[in-house]
Formats: sequence, C-alpha cells, structure tokens
Amino acid sequence: MKTLPLLLLFVCCTLPARSDSGTLTPSGHETPDPSILSLDEMRVDIAIDNGDAHVSIVQIFTNHTKNIEEGTYRFALPGAATVSDFAVWDGPVRIPAVILERKRAEQVYDQARLQAVDPGLLEAGERDNKDPRTTSLFTAKIVPIPAYGTKRLEIEYHQRLATSDFKQYFALSLKPDAGQQQSAGSFTLHFVLHSAHPVESFTAPSTRFPLTLTTNDAQTVEGTLRTDNLSLDDDFTANWLLSQADADKLAIITHRDPHAPLPTAGEPVAAQRSSAPEPGFFEAQILLADPGSKSQPSSSVPVPSRPVILLFDNSLSMQLEKLERSYAALEATLHTLKPSDRFNVLLFNQNVTNFQPQPVAATPESIRQALDFVRSSNLRGGTDLLKALTAALAQSTQPNTSIALFSDGGSDRGQTVVGSKIAARYAALWKQSPHPPQTDVFAVGDDADIPLLRKLSQNSGFLEPVLSTEPVDFHLQSWTSKLTRSPIAGAALTVSPAAQTSLIYPLDDAVYPGSIAQWVGQYQPSTQPLNLTVRATRDGTPLSATAQTPLPASDLSHPQLPRIWAQARVNALLAQIDSEGETEAAIDEIIRLSRRYKFVTPYTSFLAVPRSLLRPRVIRPGDPVLRVRT
Repeated sequence: MKTLPLLLLFVCCTLPARSDSGTLTPSGHETPDPSILSLDEMRVDIAIDNGDAHVSIVQIFTNHTKNIEEGTYRFALPGAATVSDFAVWDGPVRIPAVILERKRAEQVYDQARLQAVDPGLLEAGERDNKDPRTTSLFTAKIVPIPAYGTKRLEIEYHQRLATSDFKQYFALSLKPDAGQQQSAGSFTLHFVLHSAHPVESFTAPSTRFPLTLTTNDAQTVEGTLRTDNLSLDDDFTANWLLSQADADKLAIITHRDPHAPLPTAGEPVAAQRSSAPEPGFFEAQILLADPGSKSQPSSSVPVPSRPVILLFDNSLSMQLEKLERSYAALEATLHTLKPSDRFNVLLFNQNVTNFQPQPVAATPESIRQALDFVRSSNLRGGTDLLKALTAALAQSTQPNTSIALFSDGGSDRGQTVVGSKIAARYAALWKQSPHPPQTDVFAVGDDADIPLLRKLSQNSGFLEPVLSTEPVDFHLQSWTSKLTRSPIAGAALTVSPAAQTSLIYPLDDAVYPGSIAQWVGQYQPSTQPLNLTVRATRDGTPLSATAQTPLPASDLSHPQLPRIWAQARVNALLAQIDSEGETEAAIDEIIRLSRRYKFVTPYTSFLAVPRSLLRPRVIRPGDPVLRVRT
C-alpha cells in the first residue's frame, strides 16, 4: 500500500468535483460540461447582520443543444449553515421547495423515484432510520431544460459566523474541487455588513473579487462587484476586526412584525392558525475582552504542564483536503506545546496505533518524531470512532488532560456506529474517568457529522469545523487560540422585568476571551424598557455587564431574529427529547417551527419536487369540467 503522501497524488484524479458555487451537470456526465449547460449569469447577495450571514444566490444556466436536457444541481453548504430556500423557475413560474413532515416527505420522495423523477431532498438524517445528522451537500434533479433555452435556479442559506480574537470571517466557496473549473458569463456580488459592535480593518483580500465599497464605517460596510466572463477558481472572502474598545459591553437588537404571519408553504390547508401577531424577538451580545492578550504572564509564576492526547483519523474517508487540513491542525497543536507538557498521538481507523505507549515530554525531538510517525502512515480501512475515543480516555490519567480529535466523525466499524449512541457511550465513559479530559474537536470535510462531533465536544471542550476546500487560516488561528485559554465560566443572562420575556436560550456551548457570548429570546411589547445583565467568570475574575432596551411593538430592522430563535428553541426541544424521550407536543412544535421558518430538523425534510407530486390532481368520473377561454 502507498504511503500517505503518494496516496494523495493518486486519489486527486479519481474523486468527483465538489460544487460549492452551484453546478448543473448534464445527465450522463460526471462533471459539468459548459458545451451543453453553461453558467451564463450568477448573482450573489450577502447580508451579514450581527454575525448572521444571509446568502442568496441566483444562477441562470443555458442549454446549448437542440435537445431537452436533464441536469443534476449540486450545492455544498458552508459550515454552520442551513438552507432557507430553493426554487426552480419553469419559464415565468417560480416553483419553490417546501418543508414537509419527514414521513410525508419520504412518501413523496419515494413516489417521485417511482415516476423516474430524482427530487432534491435535504433531511437531517439517513433514510434508513439511522440517527439524525446533517449533510452539507444539496442535490436536485432539474428537468426539463428546454432546447436552446435557459433554466433559472435560486438557493438561499443562513450561516452563523464565529468570532475569535475579535476577528470575524466570511467565505463564499466558489472554486470546485479536484482541478475542475466553472465560469460565469455575468457575475454580480452585493455585500453588506451591519454590526452593533464597531468594525475595524475590513478587508476582502482576493484580487479576483475587487469590491467597490460605497460605505465603510464603524457600523456598516457595503460594496458591489460586477464583472463578465469570471472564472470561478477562487473563493470570495472577507474579514474584519471588532473594536476591543467595545469589549465587555452588552449590545441588544430587537425585531417584531406587528402583522399576523402568512400561511406556510406545505402546511395543510385545514391547519388551525392564529390571527394574532407573533411575539417580539431580541438578541443580546457581549464581546468578551481578553486581558491576557495585553500582558505576558510573569516568568516567576510557574505555568502548569498539560497532557494532550491527539486523536488523528487516518481512515480512507480522510482523503485529499480533509487530510491536509487535519494534518495542518495537528502540526499547529503540537507547536503550541511547551517542553514541560506531555503528549501522545493515536492514529485510528478501524484500529488504533499509538505513537508511544504513554504520553512523552513535548521536546522538539519528540514532536519531530511524532510528525514523522503521522506522515509515514497509510490511509486504510474504515473507522471505529468509539474505539479511538476509548483508547484516548485510557491515556487520560492526569488532571487537566485534553483530547484533541481530528476527524470527519464518520464511523462504520465496531459495535456502535450510530452517532447518538457513540456520543452517549463516550459521555458515560467520560464521566467515569478519574480525570475527565477536555474534549476538543477539529471537524473537517463537507460530509463531517457535525451533530455527533458537537456532542463529543460538549464534554468540557469546543468544536472547530472547517470545510474541505475553504481557506483554513482563520480556523487554525481560532483552534490554537482556544487550546491555550480557559473558556468563560458560568456565563448567564438575567432580565427584568422577567414577565416581559420568555424562552431565552444561549447560542454557544462555550465562549472564550475575544469571542461573543449571545442569547436570544422572545418578548411582549411594553412601554417599560427591559434591563439585561450578563454575569460570568473570566480567568477567576467576576465579569458583569448591563444594558437597557425598549420593547417596540413594531421593529423590522433585524428579520433574522425569529429564525435564530426558532432554531435555538428546536435545539432545546431536541435536547429534551434526548434526555426524556419523545412527546407529541415537542414533535408537533418542532415541525411547526421548521415549517414556519424553513430549516431542516430530524422530523422534517426540505423537498424540491414538481408541484403535481405535492398536490396531485384527482379527477373522477362525473366531475364537472370548467373551460376558460382567454
């Protein structure tokens, strides 16, 4: 078997291309063919409001043949993103996808396949009743594409942006994988950023996408790009700093629509709906200062050593960019260690191979040997993730131990391969450990099992996800920064008067100095202002911040807040189901919120099929005939 570097060169020519920019592949082809279907126009709107990125993409493909063509549309979502809309245009008619209850969606899906229609189905879980999980790849069969005609496609998604060391970063992945190419005859990009925290040093470094900025001040950045015949061989990226002068201050934004909500697509006609307006929604954010960044620790104060167990996935699923990113993170982690620290590297696939029997001192020589050990290994076999985690726990015999896991979270070997069972078993073993280790996870790949890896990281650790081909520098900086710092402890939000608010949820499992702690909740309009207080402990020192906000009856300035709250509410209900079991009320509420705000849950699916399959026409003998002459 070839060693790891040789295998990388071999598989580069055999794997299909990724499709972040949205590709339409002709039927019978494995890759896009612009001589048959070309991308003639692409319009991108990016609106970022206080860390929530709303991305809307319109693409118009042209059929250059005399035949009616079929195509497969593929779009890979970035990390921490969820599809919020998808539509196909049939001439002048827009045909949107809908959110359906999962069983109903699967019935329609199976019916479509029987009719030789390949629908787009995005669901949080496998269709064979495995545990819920998400996928970053959305696919849909597009038919018909008229001869010498065009087909217009629309896709929208929301993404929560991370904050690390006061830096925020956005990337729109456009370049396809494995040397493939796609170009747009006409390309337009509109970018707008709003932030309650003052923005500094905004940059969009790619020379391929030179933004013309029309606004660039402390609260708003806006720019536009228009160009023709653009080769999509680079990603659009932007990054900016949040002013440290605004740290430890509480910022509040609100939203309330005074009108009753409209009917939801895909909802049964007979469903009972309230005619009353929805409650208001608010989000509280605090940018956490980092006192440690302003001064170096005194050399007279001894810094305790830390044992680190590095779990590196070298199964066959970790090919190409996943392998490169995992190795870069492993190397960066080793270089954060001091000679007084101790470490070990455990390679795992369906078996586990140790660098050393027990952790060793992190000397330059031992780190070099560990990197050689990884580079000389082979990619092989499946993955037994639970076996690897159990082996890491066995090495965690000292206080303050950290486990660093580098993997896509796939597991197809061993007694337990279902994600939720792996997470539950690991949590049980973790609690039984004499010194439960901090479990940090570097999740790689478009197909990473993020729900499983997030559950693993909730054992006193954190999760850092990165896609296969997105720029990795920000993620590496965020990863290494958190490895050497203590998270903010006991962060909690209190409000007064409490009767004006309800159902308040934190949006982050762990927050660190230089990042943002966030809460979202509902409110009832009031003439009396709401007082909010955040209390926490940072490096052993108490932290407190207060703010006051009105509770308006009408405020349409932040339309993303209802959806953010709904996702937080669904996450809380899913956690309740995990611990207490399913209830009809919880499931009904999850389905209702998913339909209302258009995001996928383990109980719903996002389905793109012809309208006739969603509302089939049933004509019976004797039915009246209506003829209309126009």
